[in-house]
Amino acid sequence: MRILITLFLFLFLTNLSAAKNPYDNNNVEDFITLMKNKHNYDENKLRKLFNEIVPEKRLLKFFIKAPERTLTWNGCSRKDINCLNYKNLFVNDSLSNGGIVYWNENQKYLRKASLRFGVPPEIIVAIIGIESKFGLKTGSFKTFDTLASLSLGPNKGRRAKFYKTELINFLLMCSENNFDPSHIKGSYAGALGKPQFISSSYRHYAIDFNDDKITNLWDSNADVIGSVANYLYKNGWLQNEVILTDTVFPESAKSIVFNQSKKTYKPITPYHVFKDKDIKSTSHLSDNELVSIIRFKENQDEVFKFGHKNFYVITRYNRSRLYALAVYFLAEKIKREKTRQ
Repeated sequence: MRILITLFLFLFLTNLSAAKNPYDNNNVEDFITLMKNKHNYDENKLRKLFNEIVPEKRLLKFFIKAPERTLTWNGCSRKDINCLNYKNLFVNDSLSNGGIVYWNENQKYLRKASLRFGVPPEIIVAIIGIESKFGLKTGSFKTFDTLASLSLGPNKGRRAKFYKTELINFLLMCSENNFDPSHIKGSYAGALGKPQFISSSYRHYAIDFNDDKITNLWDSNADVIGSVANYLYKNGWLQNEVILTDTVFPESAKSIVFNQSKKTYKPITPYHVFKDKDIKSTSHLSDNELVSIIRFKENQDEVFKFGHKNFYVITRYNRSRLYALAVYFLAEKIKREKTRQ
């Protein structure tokens, strides 16, 4: 899954691209000792991995150009058909057509996942499409090298601890699944397979969904589908509940929710609080239903929707509001166009 760039990463990776040896020997030695003593990891095997690391200079470019960082949802003029924005990048005919093909080829496991976890097929398919184009783009970076670079380099910051945890989980994941850590490739942030799970998510959410006693998120669509559904389910997905609902939003009320709509996507406000300010849903909602305001632009027009629990759950997969919007609208597009077939 995509991890939003931070100032630390920018500074760290700038030095990484220029440094001949980006590793502090004491950090490496401490890490090897930790893995050996706490996790009984083979010391010689780990030293061999560190000795074979090739510093990856492409990381800086990819972090800087992360779409969640650089693009708006759809702030383009209606006449500007060539404008690149987040919506056009992920809610498009290529991904919806690919999604229909993927759905048709994997109906058995999509149906099984929906029955078991309560997650609609179109949501599962949309996530896999956005994450890796249904497996066409799972990443070309050696994951061990990437995570080691992000966690044990010379300019450690608050995200270094996160990537160190992911490096530990990556090595344990490889041991648990008999993967060779020197052969595993993923994204510039260490995300893996068709659903782009980070290593800790792989260990926590990935499941064997076709009962072949192997959990493989690269080659088994059954495991990919089941694991995505399991991820959403364990993060609180509510079966048969809505994701977003339309609002009737008077101009006078827009300033009331401006700050709230930018800071949180978690539904924590009872609907009646908004209704008392003449902010109403076009669908029937109970007065005590918890909602949030999701604010974005469509062709330079400001749009406000009510976000429900399932919208927030999608942001647990990727904490970007843009990402959750893309999943929702791509899923709706795939479902709508598949129904027409």
